[in-house]
Amino acid sequence: MSLSSTPTAWLAAALCLLACASAQSQTAPPRDARNASFWQRIDHPAADPLQPPHSWYQPLAALPGKPGPFLPQAAPGKTTIAVQALDEAARFVEATHGQALIVVHKGVVQTERYFGGADASTPFSSHSFAKTLAALTLGAAIADGKIDSVDQAASRWLGEWRDDARAAITLRQLLTMSGGFRNAFNTDPASHYAQLHYGSDVEAIVAAAPLAYPPGTDFAYDNDNLHALGLVVERATGKPYIDYVSQRLWQPLGAGSAEMLLDREGGRAMAYCCTWALPRDWVRVGQMVLDGGAWQGQRLLGAAFIEAMRTPSAANPNFGFQVALGSAWLDPRLYRAGASQKSSLVPAAAPDLMYFSGAGGLQLALIPSERLLILRVGKGSPTWRDQVLPNLLYAALHPEQKAD
Repeated sequence: MSLSSTPTAWLAAALCLLACASAQSQTAPPRDARNASFWQRIDHPAADPLQPPHSWYQPLAALPGKPGPFLPQAAPGKTTIAVQALDEAARFVEATHGQALIVVHKGVVQTERYFGGADASTPFSSHSFAKTLAALTLGAAIADGKIDSVDQAASRWLGEWRDDARAAITLRQLLTMSGGFRNAFNTDPASHYAQLHYGSDVEAIVAAAPLAYPPGTDFAYDNDNLHALGLVVERATGKPYIDYVSQRLWQPLGAGSAEMLLDREGGRAMAYCCTWALPRDWVRVGQMVLDGGAWQGQRLLGAAFIEAMRTPSAANPNFGFQVALGSAWLDPRLYRAGASQKSSLVPAAAPDLMYFSGAGGLQLALIPSERLLILRVGKGSPTWRDQVLPNLLYAALHPEQKAD
């Protein structure tokens, strides 16, 4: 959407500029104990910034689980998806540096395969899968009556925003990446961008978040929205974010113990990224979404919230509540494809595709109309394409249609 020329919009834009100017005056945090985590991350960058080793993610805190039954496995020769299609999917995952592929159809595991030395006990960093988990956690707070509606102002819980243009930002806008934030890549430790990714104080990050456009008028994939959501959940529920995630989602799903990145030792979990967990446990999360907020007969979230989650937002038809929708890989605001990649991108075959997306080709794709779930875990690859797995397996369920 573009900025309208109404007086109200221009006033909001002016206030945005004031907020941005204030934020740009910040300086790098001091090298003290409180900011030790920030400087550790800045001073010791990973060789591959998209695939840091587990040892780089410090500090991590336990996300307690409560292991429970997983989904049933299809017997050999009894899959509801053609074996040839499952084999083709596995070959693609392996060829694109994949580590795991799990396909579930109608609640039954069709295939579960691991590659490159990984197995079912190999954890991985979720990257931006954590963003979708944050959205679901806010949905849990709504189900618990701690939050009335996604259309409430976030400043109801974020007092830091009450005296400027950010006071009107709604939870819906944070959920749909239309909160008004857009921070360009910047390696300067004094920049807000550096704080978004490596900062040691979530509260300070949220307080300093600079508006770039009037909330709700545009879309920008920006982590300020997620830091704010995590803090809202914490203040609305009165519990540390990591504890609430564990008690309301992770343990009821029967997931095993995992880990979440903290801003600093003894601090808050980072809601935007980097939950270390097992592939099967993300399948649990995805299956719960696919089943309208329930897991193995236990309702965890309201069905209305899940429906709203997969509804195109006003700011971007390819984005819902921290989930990509449809052919999102064709949207340059979500997918920075190079020239060689763009030529091989095609639209989604399934009309109701939604997916969690993470750096390096992490994908948890859901097609509700088919009760189909596809998880791909792995490292980045120049030959990875987001459309391949969902289009391939959707076509396998519709052999009468020509696949793209």
